[in-house]
Order: sequence, then structure tokens, then C-alpha cells
Amino acid sequence: MKQVLFLTYLFPPAAGAGVHRPLSFVRHLPAFGWQPQVLTAWRPSAIAFDPALAGRVPPEARVTRLLNIEPRLTEMAASRVSGKNLRHLLAKLLVPDRHVLWLATALPQLASLAARSKARVIVASAPPFTTFVLGYLLARLTGLPLVLDFRDVWSGLYASGYDPAQVSHFRKRVVLDLERLLVRRATAVTTASFLHGKDLARLHGDPGDKYYWLPNGFDEADFAAAPPRPPLAPGQKITLLYTGTIFEMTTLSHLWAAMALLSEQERSCFRVKLMGKAATGEVLDPGLPGLEVVVQGYQPHAQVVREMTQASVLLLTLEPMPNSQQVIPSKLYEYLAARSHILALVPPGEAAMIVEQNRAGTVVQPRDHEAIAQVLRDWAKQPPSPCPGSMRHFSRRAQTAYLAEILDRHAV
Repeated sequence: MKQVLFLTYLFPPAAGAGVHRPLSFVRHLPAFGWQPQVLTAWRPSAIAFDPALAGRVPPEARVTRLLNIEPRLTEMAASRVSGKNLRHLLAKLLVPDRHVLWLATALPQLASLAARSKARVIVASAPPFTTFVLGYLLARLTGLPLVLDFRDVWSGLYASGYDPAQVSHFRKRVVLDLERLLVRRATAVTTASFLHGKDLARLHGDPGDKYYWLPNGFDEADFAAAPPRPPLAPGQKITLLYTGTIFEMTTLSHLWAAMALLSEQERSCFRVKLMGKAATGEVLDPGLPGLEVVVQGYQPHAQVVREMTQASVLLLTLEPMPNSQQVIPSKLYEYLAARSHILALVPPGEAAMIVEQNRAGTVVQPRDHEAIAQVLRDWAKQPPSPCPGSMRHFSRRAQTAYLAEILDRHAV
């Protein structure tokens, strides 16, 4: 079996949105003739940990954990400085990101591994984008081709800590130059967003056939055993489920503003359930009369999937910001697989197009609070219908098959 070095900072038992894409590639690559050797952080800074995810790593995959010493998110949150302010401070000071400290401890292990490796290609998946720097250095040590896998937009939103006003022009220039260096040295580039790939080709001048659109997806097995969604009984509340991290990019403030426009009787028709972590300062319950809010915090992925398949409505939020048209929250694909109606409070862009083209729900501009309120009023009278279509083209296995084709094309 052909071997691939797969470099990712986040890997089980670490949990969160950034884990599932590399995990799914590692799970399915052996079926397409590629044995992955995973290179990941020994002590990653992750929003949560889910031991059950470790059971999904296939026996064919060898996992090497590279020493790292940077503080975890939980340790940052416990500091005197709020997590948000500390993140912005580190975004200003460290390039490419606060994980740059990983380079000093990981490189000696990489050098030793490079001398023994029989791999034919390297894949580096990011963020954090320090992973790309490690991938580049590993490629230099081994002479192997490098595939950069962009799960997020780097020189746009991510590099600014999702707050462009907080970052100087000088830092933006440095990040853009580093991105250009790494992209140009890579043999191939995969992006979770189609528009992002086009933008990278425009920014960095490489031929368009170097870039591959490799969207996120869902594991069909996660949803195969889901029980049928029971119809709402008369008088039963409509559950709006939000899963994942809540922060300035995915704030619930627009939902709360729309709910405030409803009458107490109208609000009493709804239950908002939140499953995930929240950044400091995000409002999780506005305390509106009649509105039921259930805050459950981070839950194991299997439990989240079950809740998705039973909810009346799945809530997707995305704040309008520069480059947000290229942002597709990875949970959107699992929302599609769950076939519950999606309420997408997102600006025009790829996320909105995916919902609309698959007839998967209702799209409303997030800052149009009256329009959101009107949708909710209509649902209070007549609950929304589930999503009707098949989403097999977004399966993780299908996306991994395409990645295997890319590796076959570029491997030595």
C-alpha cells in the first residue's frame, strides 16, 4: 500500500469542527490504496476532547504525536486576560499564528522521521497554519511533493482573528507573503471552498489546475441508523438546534434580535437548543419572556448527530465580514445529511448557495431582523418541512476518493 504523511495539528481525541475533515480522510484513504501516517500535536490546544473519536482511527493508520508546548485554550481562558483579547494579542504578535511555538519542538522529531520515511507524498491540513510551515519543512527534508489542504481562509479572516480591524496592514502583508511562498512551493492545493481556490489562484498567480475543490462532507454511517423524525404534535414546540462553537463569526445576536420582535405568545412556540462551546461575551440566553433556551455545552459527536436528525430546524449563522462569502461552516454538510430544515442566517456566498441549491432550508440575511422574525412568525403557524433531497455527493468517502486521485496524480 502506498504511504502518505498526513500532517494535522488537531486529531482525536481532540474534538471540534477542525478534527472531522482530517479524521475522515485518514479513515477512508486505506480503501483507496493509501496508508496514512498521521503527524499531529502531542498536547493540542482544542476546544474539547471526545475519546469516542479515537475509536474511528483505522488500524492501518500510524499516529505520531509531535511534542508541543504552547498553552491550551482552557489555560488561556483561565488567564487574567479574556480569551478574546488574548487571541487578538497573539494574532498581532505571532506569525503565522500562536502555534508557531510548535516548530521548535516538532522539527527534531520530523527530521528523524524524514530519514526513515517511505512515504510518496505529504498532506498538510490547516488551520492552524503553522501546520503548513511544518509541511513545507518536511517536504524540504524528504524531497516529497506537498499538498496543502485549506480548511479555512488564511490571509483573510483567519489571519485577523476574525476581526480585520484588530490587525495591522504590516501583519496582513507578512501573512499574505508567507501564504504566497507556501502555496507556490506546494505541488497541489485543496480548498474546502470553491471560491477560495479561485481567490488563491488570483492572489498567487499559479496555474488554475494546481487547485482542487474538495468540500467538507459527512459520514453516511453516522446518519444511517438515525430513527425517523416524529411529526410535531399539536402544541409541541419547534426546536431550533445550533451545534458548534459560538463566537464573533457565528454569533447568535441576530436570532435574539429577531426573537425580540415577536410577541411572547409567538416566542412560546419555540425552543432554542445550543450544543457547543461559546466564546466569552456571547449571549446564550437573552431572557425573552416565552422563549425556552436550553444550553447543553459541548457534547460527544454521536449525540450531536442524533439531535440533528430529530430537530425541527437546524440553525446556521455566519456574520458578514470580508471573505465570508468563501466561508462554509463544516457542520452545514452534516445539517444536509440530517435532512432537518436549515435556517441559514448567512450573507450571500457559498454557504447560502449550498442551502438554496439543495432546497435544504430558508436563507435570510443575518442583519435583516424583521425578515428573520417574519419567518419565525410563519413557522409558529405552520412548522417548516424537512429537507427532501439526497446528499450522497457530499459523503466523506466520496471526497476521500477524490483526494486519493489527487495523491495518485502528484505522488513520486
